[in-house]
Amino acid sequence: MLDPSIPESLQALLLSFNRCFTQPGFGNFVALVTGWISCPGRHSISRVIQAASSAAGEKHHSAFYRFLSLGAWTADSLAQVILTLLLPFLPWQVTVIVDDTLCHKSGPHIFGANMHFDSAKSTYGRGTSAGRKAFFAFGHNWVVLALWIPLPWDRQRGLAIPFLFRLYRSKKHCPKGQHRKRTELAAELIKLVASWLPGERRLEIVGDSEYACKTLVRDLPADQHFTGPMSMDAALYAKPGEYKGRGRKRLKGKRLLSPQALAKSKSTRWEKLELTVYGRRVIIRVKSQLCVLPVRLL
Repeated sequence: MLDPSIPESLQALLLSFNRCFTQPGFGNFVALVTGWISCPGRHSISRVIQAASSAAGEKHHSAFYRFLSLGAWTADSLAQVILTLLLPFLPWQVTVIVDDTLCHKSGPHIFGANMHFDSAKSTYGRGTSAGRKAFFAFGHNWVVLALWIPLPWDRQRGLAIPFLFRLYRSKKHCPKGQHRKRTELAAELIKLVASWLPGERRLEIVGDSEYACKTLVRDLPADQHFTGPMSMDAALYAKPGEYKGRGRKRLKGKRLLSPQALAKSKSTRWEKLELTVYGRRVIIRVKSQLCVLPVRLL
């Protein structure tokens, strides 16, 4: 029985995660979640425990720190429950967004922290006289997978709910043979989500230029699609012709225009599309062609 001060709607939600913990661990989980919701200002663990009030009971604060560092539970099991709870709100094609984010930290004894590129502070030379400048910051670099959930009143807009993640550690600070690139971590997360989805659902992955690579795209099954940017000088080919049973089967057809050449070509007309970008309806011009991009060139 949960604390009666917790609203019934929140109790029902919290009970969905009961199977992920031992009985004492579930009590700690409930206290931390309710404390996090109630905590004003900075959400440090000590402040969250204080805000948990009656949900924390008379437990010593060290019990909650042990729960987070040594508890018999995994973040992946929580992510699977979150996906199950959100499935009724998702369309047949489940869209996940992969990216990495920097969480600023300080202190010499923070596990897994290092200097990482800070995209929020860096400039790219557009709209500024300072030109392109790269900034770095100390902290954790997380590879995050988010579920895109369309809004009930506007299916063209939605929310991205982060639910699955991996900590990226630089090669210099990893034990020998244990370093994995961000793209390798992302591929692991996508395979995990695909194994949780019911068989009738299709998975659509969206990522930026870092994740539009062979490490992630090459091994995707035929029923999983990836959407991301492409190099403007990419070598594109038509689909191979029908195989006639002689020699090695062809992987590609004739060479097509690269994206850059296609944009300049006058033989293919621009088409107008109306899209919603950051809540605004905008009209963009596009050209399209069906092509093959050999995975060895990704």
